[in-house]
Amino acid sequence: MDTQLIMAALAECRDGIVITDAISPKNRIIYTNKAFQVMTGFSESEIIDKGSRFLLGSKTRPTAAKAFRQALGEGARVQVTLSSICKDGSQKWLEVSAGPFEYKGEKKRYFIGTCRDVGERVEAVEALMASEIKFEKTDVGVKISSYDTVTSLYNRGYFEEVAEREWMAMLREHRPLSVFLIGLSNLARFKEQQGIETSNRLMANVASSLRHVFRRGIDLVAKYDDERFIVISTGMTWEEAETMAERLNDVIDGELSQNVPSEANLNGFIGVATQIPEEGFHVDHLIKAAEHALLKASTHPGGSIVVAESDCVA
Repeated sequence: MDTQLIMAALAECRDGIVITDAISPKNRIIYTNKAFQVMTGFSESEIIDKGSRFLLGSKTRPTAAKAFRQALGEGARVQVTLSSICKDGSQKWLEVSAGPFEYKGEKKRYFIGTCRDVGERVEAVEALMASEIKFEKTDVGVKISSYDTVTSLYNRGYFEEVAEREWMAMLREHRPLSVFLIGLSNLARFKEQQGIETSNRLMANVASSLRHVFRRGIDLVAKYDDERFIVISTGMTWEEAETMAERLNDVIDGELSQNVPSEANLNGFIGVATQIPEEGFHVDHLIKAAEHALLKASTHPGGSIVVAESDCVA
């Protein structure tokens, strides 16, 4: 079939169409049709050669973004609903069906996505959910779904949603993010020896100390898992993060010294990672870097709290 005929058909399609180079570092956009340009308000010249994350809106659910990234990495088909940034700053809900296609013998290099505006459908679902919430006592339910019941901190699921949004915001503003991971060693043995109530009280006290240190409205403190807390600080450089970690060191060290018997051998460790978000990276990379830093800290000799620096790597 004639190539010009195919391109003409794509250009006239009512659904938005985007083709990307999936093996490029930014999943570079190499083609968009007129319908997609009208959807977003961007001209062809403003979209071509940009990374696909350039269009990803902050309302996108982390699970949808993760599914899309996984499909790119594995060369698989995917259908997700994403929010997309428009030129006027608004966000539009798009249903994206994408998958690889073979061109000149390269089976997984190119991805083609068809995009359909589903804003009315999403708004209708959200309105229905909101109306149902009005007739239920949901305050407790929301707290259970978003909070850790022992510490009253946000839980890991909520943290990951916020971290994804903050990463995208800092990517657009080219400002840094810092992630702190605070771990307590031997907590399982401490719980077994001292009892669940004592262990829970200790975790609640540590959580209160963390909230005292991270008091900015843009800091988010959360319970990451049974033995770790996590904090994300927007706009915080490494130098600022290092200073904050030193303060955190003193506060947690004091908490453990006052409330934990020395024979319990309960120690705390801090891992810190800072990064100015870049295309081709994801907030998961920053969290992993903080985990690597925490591992370094936990094996560092001396002191109950040790801060270890780690660069963010892909």
